[in-house]
Order: sequence, then C-alpha cells, then structure tokens
Amino acid sequence: MKKFIITIAVIAMSVLCASAQERHGEVRFQVKDGNTFVQKKGTRSSSSDRATSYKWEDTKGNVYPIYLHTYTKGEKAGRTTCYVVKTSAKTGKEYKYYIPDGEAVAQDILQRESI
Repeated sequence: MKKFIITIAVIAMSVLCASAQERHGEVRFQVKDGNTFVQKKGTRSSSSDRATSYKWEDTKGNVYPIYLHTYTKGEKAGRTTCYVVKTSAKTGKEYKYYIPDGEAVAQDILQRESI
C-alpha cells in the first residue's frame, strides 16, 4: 500500500511539473529522421526587438547597427529603448549593449520612421 501511494505521488508530481513547463513555454522537441529535431511548441519568449537602418558609433570608432527593444514587463513596460550587439574582446561572446539615454534615441528613431 505504501509503494502504491508513493508511486501515485511520483506520477502526480511528474504530470504537474510537465504541465508547469508547458505553461512557461519551454521548447519541446521531437527527434525525427535521426539527426533532425522538430520543434513541437513555441519558444520560451518571443522577442519584439526590431533592427533599424540606423548605426551607433562608440568612442573607439566602431560602428554597430541599432536595435529597438520594447519592454514587456516591470515598471518600464511599454517603453522602447535601443541597444547594439557587441562582441567581447576578452571572451569573443556577443552581448547586448544598451545605449546610454537609449529611450530618447529610440523616440527619435520612431519619430523619423513614423512608427
């Protein structure tokens, strides 16, 4: 009887965890044809970031394309800012660099583009 109750509890917990993962939008994959993975469910978060035709030049003279990002959560929800994608000289990894006073730059871009 004790094993039966423990088994039922384990099954219930695994079902709850699986449904919680689906609610959070975790990606589920299905293996198909050996090395091909097929996505069954949407990605964890959808990005509202948009590339622009504008460029940002940093103090070293490097030029980067500007991306617009609209916040969806928190106290900045609904506001738009700008960032560029830089590559770390030390590690070689890419990262987002949010432009100082990016909200003002974003508003200027949005006005120029009539978005």
